[in-house]
Amino acid sequence: MNVSIRKTASALAASLVAVLLAACASPSPAPVLLTLPPAISAATLAPPAAASAPLLAVRRVNIPEYLIARRVRYRADASTLAEWPNTYWAERIEIGVSREFVSALRQQLPGWTFCDTNCGDQIPALSLQVDLVPMDYLRSAQKLTARARITVSSGTVVSQVLRTQEVPYELPGAADSAQAQSQAIAELIRQVAVAAAPLVLGAKP
Repeated sequence: MNVSIRKTASALAASLVAVLLAACASPSPAPVLLTLPPAISAATLAPPAAASAPLLAVRRVNIPEYLIARRVRYRADASTLAEWPNTYWAERIEIGVSREFVSALRQQLPGWTFCDTNCGDQIPALSLQVDLVPMDYLRSAQKLTARARITVSSGTVVSQVLRTQEVPYELPGAADSAQAQSQAIAELIRQVAVAAAPLVLGAKP
């Protein structure tokens, strides 16, 4: 009886070793690190503004909390999120969205200079806030749906809302992939910058 138990244990141990060796022989694929493509091409970058140009404070773009994660998420249905397999944002998604938005805005407002939340000892002429809620990539339909709330306020200590506008967006994806999702987000950012520029110019003090 003891001999039988020992044989069974030996067989199980051998099987376990075989499984471990097989796992080592076929390593899991390297993770895909995804970035947002540039919202505008390098060839269309606006030249530096003059030193006397008005200063615009561009606050960080707000995106849905459920998208702020290392894994790249998409909307599976009305109440469910899912994640692209083995795919991660190479940087914080909210940082990338805000950076590309400012880049696209420079092209639309070449006569302005920009700062973020901390403008140092400079006093901005205006302040711009964009909220992108929702900003959902519906994988089954291969489209990005979003609503941008654009708010322009005075740059004074006691901020006053001067102009605000809400704009809906629906952008197609080029393929069933995380890369297509990031490309759609970049195009969304570019279009929001186009919509924000007239509000800034209209509120210019």
